[in-house]
Amino acid sequence: ARLKSLDEAHPLAIRTRPPRQPTYHDLIKRRYQIQAESSFRTRLRRANELFAPCTRPKLVYRCFHQEQMPPLQTASKEKSADAFSRWVESLDPLTLVVYSDGSLSSEGAASYGFTIHQNNIPIFDGSGRLGPAEVFDAEATGALEGLKAALNLRELATQNIFICLDNLAAATCLRGTPSESSQDVFLEFQALAASHGATQVRWVPGHTNIPGNEQADKLAKAASSLPEPEGAQPALAYLRRIARQQPKEAFEAWWSTSAPEQYKRLNLKATTGCPPELSLPRAALHHLLAARSLHGDFAAYHERFDHNDARLVCSCGRRKAPDHIFYCRKVPLRYRQGSDPLHCKSTWTTYKWPISITSTCRRSDYLVIHYTWT
Repeated sequence: ARLKSLDEAHPLAIRTRPPRQPTYHDLIKRRYQIQAESSFRTRLRRANELFAPCTRPKLVYRCFHQEQMPPLQTASKEKSADAFSRWVESLDPLTLVVYSDGSLSSEGAASYGFTIHQNNIPIFDGSGRLGPAEVFDAEATGALEGLKAALNLRELATQNIFICLDNLAAATCLRGTPSESSQDVFLEFQALAASHGATQVRWVPGHTNIPGNEQADKLAKAASSLPEPEGAQPALAYLRRIARQQPKEAFEAWWSTSAPEQYKRLNLKATTGCPPELSLPRAALHHLLAARSLHGDFAAYHERFDHNDARLVCSCGRRKAPDHIFYCRKVPLRYRQGSDPLHCKSTWTTYKWPISITSTCRRSDYLVIHYTWT
């Protein structure tokens, strides 16, 4: 995905292009002409072909304003909603307020919606569907389409237009330095806003019962059922998410088929990052590693190596097993995972709930770790 974020003139971006066939002149010997580029698919070209082509961003200068711009959010969400409602009531009746919003359905469909209010009355709205994109891209597109519609509806050239959206990151890029994803949308918005001169961007707190924002949210969600536009290229933010998601899915698929049996029995999940169990105390980590590797004070382990003097049965009367500590009758009920291994609700190592270690104590042949499951 980093290759896709490079501009066209970058040396690495140039090396990812497919080879071009040179034009030969019949009156000049071939050896004196430019030879054809190598058609060998290098590692860089293969890496670039892993994802669909997208619009490469341009190198743009950072946007600096001559005067200091007020921050978009200065208070909590509730206080900002009250302040926004009072601000809307104080506007001039001719002012156009554009509410825009973006949405991403559970199926991954990105869409946008906008509504234009004048004197607290909706006068125009619109919505649309994007190609492979994220909510961030839909927010930017909704703001651009809303601005275009407002410019067509204005009665005076100096009529004020306010673009209000609930995505703080998109609002920051609309009035500042454009992001690499949907860069052409941000640049077009800024060009239209600069040509009009009386256009401002405001942040509106989402889901706070502000009529215009709620209407734009409904329009954006309804537009997700529209067909995807033909020939739409994926957004850079979408490719970045896919680049992070695909390795995780491939690793999980490999682990589900290649995990050792003792790991499958304990329902252990592997991770490509730092395992959370490494933050446990050494006493607790000892039992965890012993249960995983089956190397410890277990009956099967002693029988395997013919330890004749080893105790194979716990003082509670049950045979020592790697997961016996989770349901041993010597452990208090409030710390026990279950009374029987067949009906044990979980194991120590699934980590599906946060673990808070409170104390340790010696119980029979095991060092029992007390946990509080929150």
